[in-house]
Amino acid sequence: MAASKITLGSPVTDLYGIGPEAARKLAKLEITTVYDLISFVPRRYNDWSDVQSISSAQEGEQISFYGTVTSDPVRKGYKKQSPVSFYAGDGTGRIEVSFFNAPYIMDKFRAGDEIFVHGTVSFYGTRAQVVNPFCEKAGSGDGLRLIRPVYNLTAGITSNMINRWAATALKLVAGQIPDIIPPALKEKEKLCDAADAYNYVHFPKTIDEAVEGRRRIAYEELILLGIGMKNFMTVGGPDERAPVVIPSSGALPADASARWKKVISNLGFKLTGDQKKAITDIEHDLMEARPMNRLVQGDVGSGKTAVAVLSMAMTAIMGKQAVLLAPTSVLAKQHYDSATAMLEGSGINVALLLGKTKASLKKEIKEQLRDGEASVIIGTHAVLTDDVSFKDLALVIADEQHRFGVKQREKLLISRDGSDGINSVHNLVMTATPIPRTLAMVIYGDMATSVIKQKPAGRKEIKTHFLPFTDGQDIYNVLLTKLRKGEQAYIVCPRIDDDSEEVAPDEYYYDDFLIEPLKEPVPEPVSVKKMKQRLDDRGISSEFETAVLYGSMKESAKLEVMERFLSGEIKVLISTTVIEVGVNNPNATMMIIMNADRFGLSTLHQLRGRIGRGDKQSYCVLCSDNKNERALERMKLMCECSDGFELAGKDLELRGPGDFFGTRQHGIPTLRAANLFTDAPLASAACDAVNELLDRGGEEARKLMDNIGVMFRLRFADKMGNL
Repeated sequence: MAASKITLGSPVTDLYGIGPEAARKLAKLEITTVYDLISFVPRRYNDWSDVQSISSAQEGEQISFYGTVTSDPVRKGYKKQSPVSFYAGDGTGRIEVSFFNAPYIMDKFRAGDEIFVHGTVSFYGTRAQVVNPFCEKAGSGDGLRLIRPVYNLTAGITSNMINRWAATALKLVAGQIPDIIPPALKEKEKLCDAADAYNYVHFPKTIDEAVEGRRRIAYEELILLGIGMKNFMTVGGPDERAPVVIPSSGALPADASARWKKVISNLGFKLTGDQKKAITDIEHDLMEARPMNRLVQGDVGSGKTAVAVLSMAMTAIMGKQAVLLAPTSVLAKQHYDSATAMLEGSGINVALLLGKTKASLKKEIKEQLRDGEASVIIGTHAVLTDDVSFKDLALVIADEQHRFGVKQREKLLISRDGSDGINSVHNLVMTATPIPRTLAMVIYGDMATSVIKQKPAGRKEIKTHFLPFTDGQDIYNVLLTKLRKGEQAYIVCPRIDDDSEEVAPDEYYYDDFLIEPLKEPVPEPVSVKKMKQRLDDRGISSEFETAVLYGSMKESAKLEVMERFLSGEIKVLISTTVIEVGVNNPNATMMIIMNADRFGLSTLHQLRGRIGRGDKQSYCVLCSDNKNERALERMKLMCECSDGFELAGKDLELRGPGDFFGTRQHGIPTLRAANLFTDAPLASAACDAVNELLDRGGEEARKLMDNIGVMFRLRFADKMGNL
């Protein structure tokens, strides 16, 4: 395709060398456009620039050297696949260079060729050798770049592929990259130009150059999050619209007090101080002359569902309607069961609307919403369809709002009053992910925040232990001990089956930016299906009912499995992280997490929060064969700390640049250059500089905002399904 036709937003398949299969694999890395490709910052670099002499070679150490081929390559055997080797020298000594499964080497090098070699040294007796090294002729140009980028990968994609495609892309679009950094900030922080930054991160001549490029792109990301989220991802101008009117306490229905007391008596437990504070915050917001825009974030097991149901009850008693959006049908059904129990006898009609709801029942529920008969509505994306309307909707609660597009939620958050008037519905967002303040400020902008940390009374601290293996009798012994007491257990695995590419190793946990590769290999993961087979082979499945659960199962099948698990029929649920958010079974007291090193601290904490929901002692067992120090450090933190907010901060600190939320479980795209833990001051300075320029107005401000809009849609909005 002609270069003039390729833009930052063009699909990667427009680039030479990227066909449909490669595009499918790149999509797993969130690379679908040309801009995605050039902004895919390497996670680290191999620095081969420390060139040494052959005489300095040490057993087991890596070496980079320039030398001369002193003997023609020879094949050590008669088969085409036999190893090929030759000798190289540099005047200080000589070394054998050997290759396995590389017959092409026979024709690639000849005695007298000047070469560059990087590899690991081993000794065969007194003879030094390097096996399967990087080896190129000294005059081969790009092949001799000694700072080599290493990218986060998926099966079938190599770092060399991404680097080669990035080179093609940058040649075509480097001049199209909008500048979103104010000149004053750029000068003050000595930031390079945009096009240079992308070239520096992909093709650095030095490590310092790579750092300079990453730093510039980190500023871009933080501006796009801090400014873009507030200006391009909010539901248009709530402050300029009148809120749906909620009666003040003096104008409540006569029976409101009695109905509220009935709801409170149904709780069956005493609200914590944090829950009471959150409910008071929400009540005050509902009475204000502007629409509520509040975030309630709480640690796992802190009782956010109760706060949500009480908020909806408050709205219903005031004569209005409230909707709770849940990300999955399993969680929606669970919220519905909780709400039905809490609102029993209060005169509040609760409706459940799912995609799988039978057509006849769905029609009946939609009629109840239109005529106001149903005042509390719980559902999934099915609530957001065009044929769903409400009589008097006043409150929308999104459980993990990132899973619902802004354009979708706008259908609920903006209501029409029958004339030309437009009102804004009160907006409450619930998140089970404890988010450090710096991150919450960027992602949620100006939302008011309520934090729930306290746990309901009577719950025991979950005891967490680490087992340094993923297949041993100890695992099955602790499992059987719990099952024989009549209790239930979860076993979480990182993959569905051995061939699955759905969850790859999150190597952000093992590497910081700009460091050498892992000394220890990352062990292969235990899959859901392999774990099920293990329980079958050991006879555990014949003694206790076991079942599997994963995201790509049909919704009806997932609901059936969860209902059987909640009823106690299924004793062991083997699952992926699909059970991370919301599943609540007080009789489940054991959580075994296989290959725990592959999950972030926040994800591990969310998973652990599925147990400890009753009055029995619960145990979380983290299993891993990984011997890397960083992995072991994270396991130790999990065993010692039960505070989700503290772990979330540590997660950011340990990961370096990357995905705070972990394999996009929570819907927010990964950060590729910035780290919101270490770069918090940078984020503040960047956004302040942009806001200062925007406040001055004028052509420069307009152009800057236009550029931010373009870049935000390229970098974030399109990844969240919100355009």
